[in-house]
Amino acid sequence: MRKAAYPHTFLSVLSEPQCGLQLTMENQSPWATVHLLLLLLPPCTHQDQALGFVLPTQSAQNPPARHLSNGPGQKPVAVMTFDLTKITKPSSSFEFRTWDPEGVIFYGDTNSEDDWFMLGLRDGRPEIQLHNLWAQLTVGIGLKLNDGRWHRVEVKIDGDSLLLWVDGEEKLSLRQVSGPLTNKPQPIMRIALGGLLFPTSKLRLPLVPTLDGCVRHDTWLGMVAQSLVSVPTSLTNCDMELQPGLFFPPGTHAEFRLQDISQPHADPWTFSLDLGFKLAAGSGHLLALAAPENSSWLSLQLQDQNTLVLSSGEGPGLAMPLVLGLPLQLKLNDSRVVLSQGSKSQVLSLPPLELGPFPNLWHQHQGRLFLGALPGENSSASFCLDGLWAQGLRVDIDRALSRSQDIWTHSCPQSPGNGSDTSH
Repeated sequence: MRKAAYPHTFLSVLSEPQCGLQLTMENQSPWATVHLLLLLLPPCTHQDQALGFVLPTQSAQNPPARHLSNGPGQKPVAVMTFDLTKITKPSSSFEFRTWDPEGVIFYGDTNSEDDWFMLGLRDGRPEIQLHNLWAQLTVGIGLKLNDGRWHRVEVKIDGDSLLLWVDGEEKLSLRQVSGPLTNKPQPIMRIALGGLLFPTSKLRLPLVPTLDGCVRHDTWLGMVAQSLVSVPTSLTNCDMELQPGLFFPPGTHAEFRLQDISQPHADPWTFSLDLGFKLAAGSGHLLALAAPENSSWLSLQLQDQNTLVLSSGEGPGLAMPLVLGLPLQLKLNDSRVVLSQGSKSQVLSLPPLELGPFPNLWHQHQGRLFLGALPGENSSASFCLDGLWAQGLRVDIDRALSRSQDIWTHSCPQSPGNGSDTSH
């Protein structure tokens, strides 16, 4: 960690007494290293090719709401540049909505090595990370914002202080952590939406940067951003009615290593997957257990929007109606698979010669859980899940080995037709 320019840096934190706040700060000097951790009260109950580089200008009309996710990874959806010698209002504000508990809302810097700032979410709560000549700190606030509602957020520089306002109330004030923007050694500031401009490992406290959220009515350093050059994912239609969930548009997929999710019980050998379908349309694969070169060990498909078909290998499958809103479970042992939903269940018996492969999938590095379309499949199936659990533990889509960038990781349309074009 780079040493602070001043051996005696003081930080005062002003926050509403009913709001939880957590701060970690390092102040390194020739005499001491100080680690400060403040834990206040519980949360309030109130409610690079594809990037567009633009210079914002004043405008009387706000651009449409835009989605912050650029698929897996840390790349932002847009980058804006500012000449700090021309800034008259050192503040930025926007409305923000998400169900996602973790990710980057925006990042700003004049120098990615020793002058940068990040506002994001961790466990649904706002978190600021800051690194400059005056302070190096990570601070989190107890207020949860991942409730699917629009929240007004404002970040201000006031002299040497940084202020965070949420829904018209000051939630955080950090003193002696900044200098005037016009005195920066580098007069150009970059602001990146929904991602970072350096590796995630350079954050003071790393997080998963991709964030399934929407921003609207945004002004940056007193300016309204122009329409940005779009990245290779649709950023429109954030104004549609959404609900929490995990949405797979037609043709999208996610792939997990079986070794990276909860492991089967050993004696006797059993493994379970639980899913909750909110929406489903079209036909195609919903999930499969297999090695990458063999997709037929066990698969669950959707046919004609409302019928589930479970099959193994080349043998005949079994069919069961899909009832939206009821938990669906696949339970495996070494001789059969039980597919159940509500009071209905079907049993798929496995031929004796196929008893070995299922346990063996977990004993090799190639064992995979596929969600959505299989590689090379022309699938019309789209679906929304309220969750996926392996052995009773939730599977995090952000930890997938690979996934399509058009998957909505924490939100779904109200009806499958609204999401069929993958616009968000």
